[in-house]
Amino acid sequence: MRRMVEIILVAAIISVMTGCMDEQTKGATGTNSSSPQPTSMIPPTASPAPSTPISPTPALTPAPTVQVPLPTSTPSIKPSPTSYAKEADAKKAIESRANETIQALKEQDLKKLAELIHPKKGVQFSPYSYIHVSSDVQVLGSGLTTLWANTSTTHWGDYDGSGDPIDLTFPDYWDKFVYNEDFAAAPQISYNIILGRGNMINNVFSVYPTTSAITVEYHYPGLDPQFQGMDWTSLRLVYENSGTQWYLVAIVHDQHTM
Repeated sequence: MRRMVEIILVAAIISVMTGCMDEQTKGATGTNSSSPQPTSMIPPTASPAPSTPISPTPALTPAPTVQVPLPTSTPSIKPSPTSYAKEADAKKAIESRANETIQALKEQDLKKLAELIHPKKGVQFSPYSYIHVSSDVQVLGSGLTTLWANTSTTHWGDYDGSGDPIDLTFPDYWDKFVYNEDFAAAPQISYNIILGRGNMINNVFSVYPTTSAITVEYHYPGLDPQFQGMDWTSLRLVYENSGTQWYLVAIVHDQHTM
């Protein structure tokens, strides 16, 4: 009996030992699915993200060069003064034109005078220093000859002092209120400066300012010494610039007034 018990114990021990060896063999060969797998020490290689294709930068086409021809010579631009209040500027601009005009008046050359008169405005005749813009006689250059030949009288204004009407033919008005003295030989000539001064208001620079017009005055300070200058007389020629030429726009007579 005892012998049998020992045999059973030995068999059980052998059986247990055999099972342990089988477990070790399975663990070594990796056949046991429940045993944890060894962790790899090499980190997995990350797959690169797909790259977005970059469009090539288009080549810029240079703008065509425009060849600007250079002027062969620089034009000379002479700036005009903003005002002719300075006598030297006024004289330089108008002296030649004024000489033509005074000679035409001296010779009663109406054809030449017509060429010097403003082609659109005509010329205004004023018997005294105060210019009446609305009532003074205005004549186009083309109408001078017709007016000269007209034997009927024209109303030119009113006499200073008496207030009587100045109703004269053009030749008679000329002798009394245009070329009543030899102004081509006047001892004094001024440019945008008033020489003769009487009691009557002189508004020539209000009507024809020096910013756009030039007034040339031919002046006799006195004719007979016994009158001590009380018989002075002047003729004023007023010019405006049309952009290309100076034209006569007014003939203003002046004399001593009471």
